[in-house]
Amino acid sequence: MHHEGCFLCGAILGDRDIPWTDRPLFLDPRFGAVVPGAGALVAGYVLIAPTTHSPSLCAVPLRSGFAEFLSTALDFLQEALGPLTYWEHGGTSADFRSPTSACVDHAHLHVVPGSPPLTLPSPSIVESDDLVALLDAAHADWSARPYLLVGGTDRKCSLSSDIGVPQYFRRQLAQWTGEPHSWDYAAVPGETRMRETVVRLLRRSQGTMT
Repeated sequence: MHHEGCFLCGAILGDRDIPWTDRPLFLDPRFGAVVPGAGALVAGYVLIAPTTHSPSLCAVPLRSGFAEFLSTALDFLQEALGPLTYWEHGGTSADFRSPTSACVDHAHLHVVPGSPPLTLPSPSIVESDDLVALLDAAHADWSARPYLLVGGTDRKCSLSSDIGVPQYFRRQLAQWTGEPHSWDYAAVPGETRMRETVVRLLRRSQGTMT
């Protein structure tokens, strides 16, 4: 389902003039896209979003083809950038009363190269070696509830309850990069690193990555 005014819906479906900051770097309009991540604290920071306007990845029907797209996108990024760390601030429907860490109501997975030591605020409730397997296992209990998820290509993927702190993992990433006051993507968009991300991934997608 497409939502008017959603930048991720617009980027994936291409229904309007798309600014360079939202143009897909890896796209299958049936299932989803990889777009540059605003507030890039490191080069290579991207978002993977499904075509469906769902509040979280746990709410996306994996058997719609998104699971295969997600795995393919992560493989593409790992080939281009090396080991990856990813996280999600899983949102929920608009009638959920408690505050959540999600700032955008279209589900998206944040992905960065490397192994920043991002941690959950409490012990994991669901855990798996594979992201798609975790989303499948968590779907029944977490598709309508806010959560925090973190994992990577060299670590387990884990999920716990949300604590309602906006941009929870970005705050940790900012501390790790030595820029603790740069966690807010709206205040510090990081356009130089976004441009570097675009160049690196477009080179890779065109077969000219050096």
